[in-house]
Amino acid sequence: MKRTCSVAGNTLFPILAIVLLLAGCKRDLDRATNEKTKLAAAGSYTLLTTQRPTTTDSDTPVELGMKFKSTVPGEITKFRYFKPAGETGTHTGRLWSAGGVLLKSVVFTNETDTGWQTVALDTPFHLAKDSVYVISVNAVTRYAATPNELRVAIVNGPLSSLAGNNGVYTYKSGNFPVSSYSNTNYYRDIEFVSTDSDANAPTAPGNLTASAITNNGVTLGWSAATDDVGVTGYEIYSNGALLTTVTTTSFYVTGLNPGTAYRFYVKATDAYGNRSAASNAVDITTLNTGGITHGMQLTTAIVGPSGISITSFTTVPGGTFTGTALSGWGSLARTVGAGGETIDGFTFPAGTVVLQGANVSSQIVVSSGWLVLRGCKGAVLANHPTGNGGGVAALYCELSEFATGGRKWNMQPAAAIAHRCYFPHTGLENVYSDHVTVTECWITPDPAAAGSGEHIDGIQTWGGQYYLNFSRNHIEFNGPYTPEAGLSGMIGMYSDGDQLGFDGYDHVTVNNNYFILHGYGIALHAPLAVPVTNMTVTGNRWKWSTDAEDKDYTNAVYHNPSWSIPNYKANGNSWSNNRWTDGPYADSFLLPDNETSGIDY
Repeated sequence: MKRTCSVAGNTLFPILAIVLLLAGCKRDLDRATNEKTKLAAAGSYTLLTTQRPTTTDSDTPVELGMKFKSTVPGEITKFRYFKPAGETGTHTGRLWSAGGVLLKSVVFTNETDTGWQTVALDTPFHLAKDSVYVISVNAVTRYAATPNELRVAIVNGPLSSLAGNNGVYTYKSGNFPVSSYSNTNYYRDIEFVSTDSDANAPTAPGNLTASAITNNGVTLGWSAATDDVGVTGYEIYSNGALLTTVTTTSFYVTGLNPGTAYRFYVKATDAYGNRSAASNAVDITTLNTGGITHGMQLTTAIVGPSGISITSFTTVPGGTFTGTALSGWGSLARTVGAGGETIDGFTFPAGTVVLQGANVSSQIVVSSGWLVLRGCKGAVLANHPTGNGGGVAALYCELSEFATGGRKWNMQPAAAIAHRCYFPHTGLENVYSDHVTVTECWITPDPAAAGSGEHIDGIQTWGGQYYLNFSRNHIEFNGPYTPEAGLSGMIGMYSDGDQLGFDGYDHVTVNNNYFILHGYGIALHAPLAVPVTNMTVTGNRWKWSTDAEDKDYTNAVYHNPSWSIPNYKANGNSWSNNRWTDGPYADSFLLPDNETSGIDY
């Protein structure tokens, strides 16, 4: 059995065979829905319906099969298998008991070049309820396959494949296949007719909801339907077309198009092919964010709540969060279930509370557990005691504050994340912990509001910190551009004191940010006069300030001649490809000492 199941890995496989396979798949896909409807109407079922192979492989003669069962008694009337282009020779379908007893066999006749091949049994074979069988058909030189497709059960009416350790084979054609690799679907199937009957359809699934909407996916959840015999599956419909059938009451839909409207509803099925009425419909629009590579690509339309199409909010209270939703959050809050969940590209553990679409009236102080704010307005402080294990994430939020305690005060969240957030008048002041991620945010503080001798930074760190990632952000100071703003930094990485003996920085990434300069304020205050290791500063861009008079003494990079600059060619550090975007020195490099040069560091 070829372990790869890969056409690409089979260099001798003719290109024509691939074309013919795809053509066969296309013909079958065009017919799939109609065939399924006709079979169900006639009381007949095949286990495989819309599934089609993703690859074709070649091998020595091999017996390929699939384990399956039925929830109702009935009769197998036909065997079938999917034939790839170039496969020749005689093919025999075989039905086995779970223990390997041959129950029925028949030779295929009148085969076509490619696609589904079907042969009728001379006498139907009676299938017992809830018993496991194996259907197999030999392959002479080539076979169609989809790896991992039998990892979960495929269900159609009363028929279902066994989940896991399925897709079986043996290199002795005509023998019982027992080996399995990657739960590969080899497209061996049967046609089945129930000998029982049931005229009652299941009740409709209830309370269909959509959550965790991304640019290409959405999580659907619903309450279970009931049936006098038993619900066997749920059909999920997208824009009126059957998308897939599952046995659970939730499903993550992927492969959607960005910025596109979709309507979903669900129907329940029973073992006799009865379908319920449709659930309530939910309408969503996927995010039109796409993947960006630089802060220059950000717009206000793709950050903050509007970036995920949240435009109305329910006001809820803030307060101290200790791992469970606060009173008053109601249905806006949910808890991540077993196994955790990935939201907007970040993975969170079971028990995480997700608050979405809220206008939080006062600061939330998180002292324990994980809290995710998604599409919210408000202010948050991560104030976890060291070792607590909890953290905070703000995703697509509009914030007036995002701050964390530091090790210096025995405060250390496991992680603090701000992604695609909008800071219209403030920044991320006082992020003093390790494991801080600030990515793809639009940050525009009002530094003049701080008053003389003070500063308001876009992102401010203390020092003595590890694992910081500040990347692909858009940072600009709001006016007025007066001397009062002169002390503020767009990214200010200061060294005001040690945290448990360390006052430097380790494992820091400052990449692909966009700094828009004006007359006052500093763009990048990188660490100075402290130990710095494993720090990367690359791909950042600065918009030229017309107030600049000396190309080697702008407010792009802070430099104090009395303070040492880290060696960005040692200790795992690097500084490269940091440039002006416009002005008289467009495309010239900015160096760690604030010099503008035609040669990179």
